[in-house]
Amino acid sequence: MTPAIPPSVFMFNGILSLGVMMLSLAVFRRTPLARSRLWTIVITPLASIIGSGFLVVAPLLYLNFGRLHTLAMAALALFALAVGTVMAVNIRYFEPTLARNNGSAGVLLQVERAAKLVLGLAYTISVAFYLSLLSSFALELVGLRTTLSTRLLTTVLLLIIALRGTRRGLHGLEDLERVAVNVKLAIILGLLIALAVGYGYLQVNGGARVALPEPELGVDSLLTLGGMLLVVQGFETARYLGKDYSSEERVRGQFIAQIIAAVIYILFVPLAAPLAGDLSRAADETAIIQIVGRAAFGLGPTLALAAVFSQFGAAVADTIGTGGIIAEATRGRVTRRQGYVIISLLALALTWTRGVFAVLTLASRAFALYYALQAVIATVIAVEHREIPWRRLRLIAFPLLAAALLVITFLAQPAH
Repeated sequence: MTPAIPPSVFMFNGILSLGVMMLSLAVFRRTPLARSRLWTIVITPLASIIGSGFLVVAPLLYLNFGRLHTLAMAALALFALAVGTVMAVNIRYFEPTLARNNGSAGVLLQVERAAKLVLGLAYTISVAFYLSLLSSFALELVGLRTTLSTRLLTTVLLLIIALRGTRRGLHGLEDLERVAVNVKLAIILGLLIALAVGYGYLQVNGGARVALPEPELGVDSLLTLGGMLLVVQGFETARYLGKDYSSEERVRGQFIAQIIAAVIYILFVPLAAPLAGDLSRAADETAIIQIVGRAAFGLGPTLALAAVFSQFGAAVADTIGTGGIIAEATRGRVTRRQGYVIISLLALALTWTRGVFAVLTLASRAFALYYALQAVIATVIAVEHREIPWRRLRLIAFPLLAAALLVITFLAQPAH
């Protein structure tokens, strides 16, 4: 039985969360920090990390890990941060090695090309999935959802992204992304405040405990958690922002994005738990809307709006990443602007087939394989560069990460 929050608290919570959202949005739009170069770098990986995973992570953790849901989320976030160190090393040391074309650059170049092929495939599937999910979600809210209408709206969104990227380039897409991320973060902050107040009320009144399944920990649990890697994926987009930003700027932006996302996820999962109630529809992307809607007036529809912006921001972020991959892989023969059109057309082709949702698990595994290849590269780089900080630790950790990611690639189990 889901614990009830009385109407007075329910209404107060709604007003409070709306006030926090409006204040946060004003901060994101008006302050110098929000318009800073660093924040511009942060929003690309952040938009991708807090994508569709935000809609399903909490219910899936409740179902698969029970009362250990927060520990599981923290473990997933820490694992992502560890993989983030791999990407940071490759940004700082591998890119200059490729430019000089010395040492093992020739061999590593082949590994990097394979990694880009895998990542480009995963991104293409992700963009099509994100926008299809966005269209489905938006049309469901107004009662117009059909297969044809979903595909048509997805097509319109893909064309908007392609045209914007072609005409305005990277920074034109970043402008779209900035709006999506700012609105989404403002809504999430209001959501966290509302959940915190609701949790506090239930804690004081003895309703904060919720009957969650007893976890059965083991190898299967770890493989299930590995299968949720897509939830925290997206930080690698900083690697492909190109020459517009220095390596140190991209490393710093990636790290900040990962920390912000980790804090949001680790707070969100336990605060929403007392309101979880019936988890039978947890695999449905709308389950979390029902859960948080019990905390405050108007919070359900507001989170639905955040979901729309979330999918759009994630799709734009992955489009930016793929455009950079194509430009780098072709050594500039295909520009990033042309790359945005290519991925949009490929995603459009997927949208009008039946394969997008069927291959979503393949996309998740493809990200794990990409990270594994990056860990192999980082291991070789750590061997060659004695000046790398914490080198001995990295020489142990990077091969272990590569092995773990390969296990996820081939053995990860879908959450249920």
